Amino acid sequence: AGGAVSGRSGSKMAELVQRALERRLPELERLERAGLLEAAERRAVIRKVTALEHRVHRRVLSKDNFIGYIQYEINFLQLVKRRRAKTGYHFQKEEIEYAIVNRVHGLFQRALAKWKGDVQLWLSHVAFCKKWNAKVRLSKVFAAMLSIHPDKPELWMMAAKWEMEERLSSHNARNLFLRALRYHPHAHKLHHEYFRMELMHAEKVRNEEERLKTATVEPGDTVPQGDISSGELARLVYKNAVHTVTGDADFHVSFWNIAALFHFTGPLQDHILADLRELHPNRTQTWDFLARRELMQGSAAGEGEAGTPAVQPRRSSKAAEVARREQRCWDMYEQAVGAVPTGPMWKCYVTFCLERFHRKTNNSELRQQRLEQLLSVLGRAQDAAMLPPDLHRTWLALLVGSGQCERAVVEAERMCAGAGPCLQTWQSGLEVLVGQGCPRVAALVQQALREVPPAECLPLWLLYLEWSETNDCPDQTETLYQMAVRSVVPAVAVPVKEQYLDWGLRTGGHRKARLVFARLREERPFSLEFFRKMIAIEKDQGGGDMHRLREYYERAVREFGSTTAGLWLDYIGEERGHEQGKAELSGPLHWRAMKALKGPEVESFVSQYTLLQTGHLELTAH
Repeated sequence: AGGAVSGRSGSKMAELVQRALERRLPELERLERAGLLEAAERRAVIRKVTALEHRVHRRVLSKDNFIGYIQYEINFLQLVKRRRAKTGYHFQKEEIEYAIVNRVHGLFQRALAKWKGDVQLWLSHVAFCKKWNAKVRLSKVFAAMLSIHPDKPELWMMAAKWEMEERLSSHNARNLFLRALRYHPHAHKLHHEYFRMELMHAEKVRNEEERLKTATVEPGDTVPQGDISSGELARLVYKNAVHTVTGDADFHVSFWNIAALFHFTGPLQDHILADLRELHPNRTQTWDFLARRELMQGSAAGEGEAGTPAVQPRRSSKAAEVARREQRCWDMYEQAVGAVPTGPMWKCYVTFCLERFHRKTNNSELRQQRLEQLLSVLGRAQDAAMLPPDLHRTWLALLVGSGQCERAVVEAERMCAGAGPCLQTWQSGLEVLVGQGCPRVAALVQQALREVPPAECLPLWLLYLEWSETNDCPDQTETLYQMAVRSVVPAVAVPVKEQYLDWGLRTGGHRKARLVFARLREERPFSLEFFRKMIAIEKDQGGGDMHRLREYYERAVREFGSTTAGLWLDYIGEERGHEQGKAELSGPLHWRAMKALKGPEVESFVSQYTLLQTGHLELTAH
């Protein structure tokens, strides 16, 4: 019975394939008669299509088979297009190209009926419809896709945008946005794009009204007027959005930014600003937007702060206008920090001042005014204990850069006094004190090491060691290194060991570096770089002593031999290439490496060792 069922199934599939080939044959004959396809190519197409049809008519369907068939048809369409351009034959497009296009649509429909949840497949069908300008079919594809995937706002926006821009149907686009908002009432982007669509429609209506006004109008005719052209629908969209999504000032501000792109929305912009002040009076984003808006007003007239000497009067007037607009911004920020005296508000003020200070200008007075304002705001924020730690370094650097070194030292000491466990504040203050040669650096660093969590102390140790190398005798510096490498935190001890080795080489040469290594070789944890650094130091002495190199490699593979195939290869290369090496140790080292390495490192080692044996891998250690 099973064999009978299988036979009937195979017979049915063969029948379906044969029927598809019979439908395709007239199309191929037309291509051959038109000179767009040769006889041998026609037979090759039939063989290929037969195989593809069998794949998409199996009992167990595969998505890859459908995608492959669709791609083949698309490539065939491109071939026909190129052949038409080459031969100049442009007839029978409906019988040839459109037949292939319809077949591709059919394949997409069958695939999507089986794999409805594949969004990428839906989008591929959408892209194909757009390419062949199949507007009616694309509307149906969008409708089917959105019925399956109503949970994806970006698909709703894609469909609405197409209806608005390609089909010029604001009605359909509006309906899609309204349906989307029923599913996603709190999707910010949906509200914004719906608002933008209504403004675009209003602009289109206004342009039509303008054309009608300038055209010849018969007596009794009237030019259509309404709330649409004034943006009333857009206002309703905005009101509904801020009523639905509450407590988000950034969301609110975005509506103003969109409205500002349209020249007729002045009253709407004022309405949005009034609502912003009323609904979010104590939000940082509100005040920051209102202050920056002062700079935007008249910006077109004030850009171009830099110029050539030939237009010096005009450049000066522009700089004066920029200075007036910036002063209005500062006045608004002053109101802001008075109404909302918080750290984020001060940070917005400082950030704005920094942006203006870094803006290029050839006007020295304007630049000096910006610097003075910036330093004033930074100082007042620090006095109010509202200056964020990430701006401490900026403030001190500006003080030093402007020649106020004494004030920078005083402020750095004040900063350190109130830093507590904040690493960033300590680091900013100590860097300035080190740079200015303050005598209290050692005491302050020791205090910082006590207050900052040990896991975060590496920058402080590195700063302390750098200062000690410059200001202390070598014995005191070495004592500091020994204290640092005994840290219980690996993130501190490991990097300091590498730096300790470098310091030993700089101060006492190779002999001192060996003494440092001998002192540290039993004090775990280590890094691979620590051993590689010592090997490099040893080899700098005319190739180095092989006995010492062997000791360093042995200690390295003891720590990292299970995870680093390259280390074993370097060791083997050293034994082979060094004049004091023993090439006969390569075999035992290979055996040890195979026993020690784990996971992918084994395969990497085997492949590279084979290249080494055949002479295709350079001995990096030699």
